[in-house]
Amino acid sequence: MKKKIILLILPVLFTVNLYSQSKIWDFANPSATWPLNFGGVSSPTIIDNLALIPGTNITNLGEIDSNSTSWADGFSGTQRLKLNGAGLNLGITPEIDNIYIPTKRYLYFAVNGSCSVKIWFRGGGSGDRTLYITDGSSVVGKFPTTNSDQQIYTFNYTGGATNLYIFSLNKAHNLYKIEVSPSSALNTTTLSLNSKSSVVPTKVYALGNRIYTSNVKTTSEINIYSITGALVKAFKTNEDINFTVKPGLYFANIKTPEGQKSVKLLAI
Repeated sequence: MKKKIILLILPVLFTVNLYSQSKIWDFANPSATWPLNFGGVSSPTIIDNLALIPGTNITNLGEIDSNSTSWADGFSGTQRLKLNGAGLNLGITPEIDNIYIPTKRYLYFAVNGSCSVKIWFRGGGSGDRTLYITDGSSVVGKFPTTNSDQQIYTFNYTGGATNLYIFSLNKAHNLYKIEVSPSSALNTTTLSLNSKSSVVPTKVYALGNRIYTSNVKTTSEINIYSITGALVKAFKTNEDINFTVKPGLYFANIKTPEGQKSVKLLAI
């Protein structure tokens, strides 16, 4: 009788252990993947299924340097991964401006469904800043910080397949570890747009000193921002249109019933 009871319990324990497995990116402890004095990336790069997207003219996203730190939960390490700045231009806030995909200095990874994500981090210095996590069309979690104290933040994602984006607002953060549970929730990360954004049919592009919308199949809400974050033009359209702008770099946020996306525009 005792043997039968033991045999019934063991499969249950084995199943629970499998489910509880997590994927961990440990930036704080030297390894072949995240070595000390790693200089960061200057072009979109995937390391260990984690995408690092620096943005234009940025050469040091993901820089690893020496920084010995420990947390109240017992985690400790001797180095850090540096975002080296904010993921959106000054003055832009995701939930206010409906821009949920950062334009520079961000990380992302693909998931195929619901999961829990835990991040060990610190502010990159004094002053107000916020660590954001979005799914490309909404804010999944955010954590405001005003100093460089050790922080641990856990959030739950309950949607479908997408990319989860991690970035700073206003000023930089330093990341030490990211843990995703269960690890089976992870998908293969590719250098592509968020899956929800890719289904948005409306296209916005610049040609010369004009901005064009095309392939407008449903009502499209479009906001055009300058490089400084100022709102240049906001409109809704059910048809292809175009208009003149001053030369410069712009960002367009496009929202349709299918989803939303952000694109860069260079007018000359």
